[in-house]
Amino acid sequence: MKKIVALFGFVAALLAMVSCSEKMLEEMPKTEMTAENLYVDEVGFELGLNGLYSLVRCEREGYGHTDSFGDTGLRALMYTGGTDNYTCGAGAAGEFSAIFKDWATANVATDKSLASVFSWLYNVVLSANTVIAYADKAEFTWKTGVKERVEAEARLIRAWAYRHLSYMWGPVPLVKVEVTGDTFRTDYTREPVSAVRDFIIEDLKFAVEHLPWTPVQPGRAGKGAAYTYLAEMYLAQAGIDNYDTELLSKARDAADACITQGPHALITDRMGSGKGSAFMDQFAPENVNIESGNTEALWVLQWDQTSVGGGDNLMRFSFKPKFDGNGKVATGVELSYMDESRGGRGFARTATTKWALELYDASSDVAHGFRDQRGDEYAIAKYFIIGNQDVISNKGVNAKTGQLFAVGDTVYIGCSKAADAGLVAKSCMDSFSGLKSGSSEGDSSNWPFILKYNYCDPGYPKANESHQDQVFLRLAETYLLRAEANFKLGDAIAAADDINALRNRAHALNVSAGDVSLSLILEERSRELLGEEQRRYTLQRTLAPADFVTWIKARNKKDAGMTERDYYYPVPQNVIDANIDRKMEQNPGFN
Repeated sequence: MKKIVALFGFVAALLAMVSCSEKMLEEMPKTEMTAENLYVDEVGFELGLNGLYSLVRCEREGYGHTDSFGDTGLRALMYTGGTDNYTCGAGAAGEFSAIFKDWATANVATDKSLASVFSWLYNVVLSANTVIAYADKAEFTWKTGVKERVEAEARLIRAWAYRHLSYMWGPVPLVKVEVTGDTFRTDYTREPVSAVRDFIIEDLKFAVEHLPWTPVQPGRAGKGAAYTYLAEMYLAQAGIDNYDTELLSKARDAADACITQGPHALITDRMGSGKGSAFMDQFAPENVNIESGNTEALWVLQWDQTSVGGGDNLMRFSFKPKFDGNGKVATGVELSYMDESRGGRGFARTATTKWALELYDASSDVAHGFRDQRGDEYAIAKYFIIGNQDVISNKGVNAKTGQLFAVGDTVYIGCSKAADAGLVAKSCMDSFSGLKSGSSEGDSSNWPFILKYNYCDPGYPKANESHQDQVFLRLAETYLLRAEANFKLGDAIAAADDINALRNRAHALNVSAGDVSLSLILEERSRELLGEEQRRYTLQRTLAPADFVTWIKARNKKDAGMTERDYYYPVPQNVIDANIDRKMEQNPGFN
């Protein structure tokens, strides 16, 4: 069910539950259902919202530019990679990974990934505008509060899309109304970032007022998500220097409302009986959903392997190295069977930086029995146990035993021989201090990886895609936004309290008010939200362009060529070319 219009020369799906692959965005015959005959009752509007949420879900799904592997480009890399905590991985053969590998030559206006994301986000905007417009002119009688809630969900998603656009490209066109034959334009101007974010804030304020705390369906967003995005937007509008204290206060209040007024709470008790931690329990497929008792989750994305339109995500594929090969983890050892117990095969589109991994050493005191559980073996893969299904040759010697590798031996991931043999003060089991340094991160398929997405479909361990539901936004981020607002308002004690709420849950060392700084908050966000956070956006929100580049280069030793121009991506050239009735300016530094 689609109604198609063009924006900037792109095909935009205004209505239906669509695949994220561009090949599916094709105009349907006139016999298909259109907005005019769908939005005639509340059921139709719920279907329209389902279509909107399916477009949001594309953030963690693939788009097809690699013919031999299908849809392998992950949109989420647009804000994860090329930062201080994620670099390009061994599988960085294309898509956004190629940009991170060489910013100087690959971050260009003709890049297909940038064009795809720009088109997708305006698809979301146009689809949301259609829902809002038809809700306003609907002729049936709504049940009490339903119209406002439907509009609130659509406005939240529109705000979500413009949030992405403003971080990725800075000034962007603002399309506030449904695009029809009468309102179609080719003379758009790029509105200032402050104007775009003012518009986002108004949408989020409406969402906060009219959304329920508990989403009406799994996969939907509730009031907590709206409050959290609102707090972040106030922080962004407050500025990087010479903060607007009124906006900082609004940010603190929005985060505080999410934390204190609703049903959400940090997961501090175990949600399972097996090995692990309360921190990691919330990411297990059986615990991830709000309906399963996950009080920390504010928004959970849904996938299903068997349903038409159930989608598929690429998070494991992109964040996990490809270990299933001879010698990739140790000489003479082939992890030949990456089955469900090991989470399935990865492809290393991105790799965690050594800096990000070693942050957990600083928040731990292993000598006294304190280990930050956000960086322990249940959160980040540090080793494999050689099993009967693996292949062992006569070439590999276990440095710790001095004997050939055998079934049952532990092979530490990405460690030096000294650390593997236990010859350093802290083994890789407890610390990341023994990791290979320099260019090793991401150069090979032998590097630690997060376990938040380490799940594959039963029976499909080698498939690129997975179908487990995933937390998209959680209360821990709200705590860190409140900590940032409190710190910038001069209340370091309250900021430390928020940070310690997360550290206490993780059994990590506490911080004092005197320890709190912007740098510490950025480090803590990496510890808590590694692989979840839209890290590029956080650094843009808190650092000026020159500091943004300096900060990343000091911590990411792999990605090459980043300069201040790369604070924003270039506007896709086909967008500029399609705006035929008014010249659209390119971002500075790009041709």
